[in-house]
Amino acid sequence: MSTNLRTTLKENKFYGIGFLVWSLLGALLIFSTKKGDIILFFSDHRSVYGDLFFRYATMAGEEIAYLLILLFLLIYQRHAAWLVPITGGIVLLVSKGLKEVFQQDRPVAWFKKLDLFDTLNVIAGEPLFSGASSFPSGHTMSAFALFGILALLLPQKKTVSLLILLIAVVVGISRVYLIHHFFIDIYAGSVIGTMLALIIYQGWCWRIARSGQ
Repeated sequence: MSTNLRTTLKENKFYGIGFLVWSLLGALLIFSTKKGDIILFFSDHRSVYGDLFFRYATMAGEEIAYLLILLFLLIYQRHAAWLVPITGGIVLLVSKGLKEVFQQDRPVAWFKKLDLFDTLNVIAGEPLFSGASSFPSGHTMSAFALFGILALLLPQKKTVSLLILLIAVVVGISRVYLIHHFFIDIYAGSVIGTMLALIIYQGWCWRIARSGQ
């Protein structure tokens, strides 16, 4: 571990390169499509398997993921386990704060205002949120912060870190597939979540260095 951000980024270059690719592709997608286009695409290409997969995949941005990673760290890196609840608390505060500031309509409300909601192929049994809490995506922010912390902590920095990043990306995509967020919401959530992961991790490294452990 290192208290130097540049060293941390160098040690985790595979995760960093993967995130950079995601960031560039995501930015390209945002600038080349209209706001609801990706939701409409998923709506037109639904399948039973896709519905089932994304309904479970989105749970990787919820409490169950925090619990599993907490248990993992308690077994293999007990000294770092407290980062999990700290990350969850910070993500919750930042997410709620930004949602209050931006007050952006959820996709359901947005499509209803345009009288286009009936064109959506919704998923039976999936709750539909219609408040002004779309930007940014809390699930995505949570996934990128939590799994980002995990990637930074693990000694294996190549294949495993890319797999961890992929899980976070899938969580974000699930939020669009399930009609809970627009793509720009999950994109912002991924960037903010990654920044939070770096800040929390660097703060932990600084604390460890200062205490001489």
